[in-house]
Amino acid sequence: MMADIPGSRFAGWLQASMHSRGLTQAQLARTVGVADTQVSRWRRGQVVPTVQYLQRLADIFGVERMTLDQLVGLPVAQLREGAGEPELEAELQAHQARLRQVLQTRLPRSMWRAYVEACVALADGLGASANRALRESLRDLGGATTEEDKDDDPPPDRPLGFRH
Repeated sequence: MMADIPGSRFAGWLQASMHSRGLTQAQLARTVGVADTQVSRWRRGQVVPTVQYLQRLADIFGVERMTLDQLVGLPVAQLREGAGEPELEAELQAHQARLRQVLQTRLPRSMWRAYVEACVALADGLGASANRALRESLRDLGGATTEEDKDDDPPPDRPLGFRH
C-alpha cells in the first residue's frame, strides 16, 4: 500500500499541514528556501527533504524534527513516550503550535483560559454529536440498542455541548 512508503507518508502530512495553515506551494517554497518544483516533489512523495530542509519544515510547522525524521523513514532512536503514529503525532504538534500562535498573537493572556474552555466545550459537543449520529446510523442498519447507547449525551436541542 502506498501509505506505507515513507515519502508518501511525509507527502500526506505536508499536504495536510499546508492546507491547515493556508499555505500555497509557492509560499512554503519561499519560506523554506527551495524552488516551487521541489515542494511539489515533496507533496507528491517523489522525494523527501534533506535533513537541512526537514529542520526548516519542523520549525515552520512547529513540530519535533524527530517526528518528521520518522515520517520520511530516517532511523529514530525513540519517540517521546506515549507517542502514536508519526503522522498523527506530527499533525497534533502542528495544531498545537498553531493554537499557541493564535493564543499569543490574537488574544490577551487574560482570555486564554476562556478560549481553551470554549474549545473543550466545542470538542465535547462535536464528539457527542458524532457518537449520536454513529449510534443512530447503526440502529438504522438494524443494530441492537445497548445500555451504552443510553448515555448522557445532550439532546439535539442543546447544540455543541452547551448546557442551558
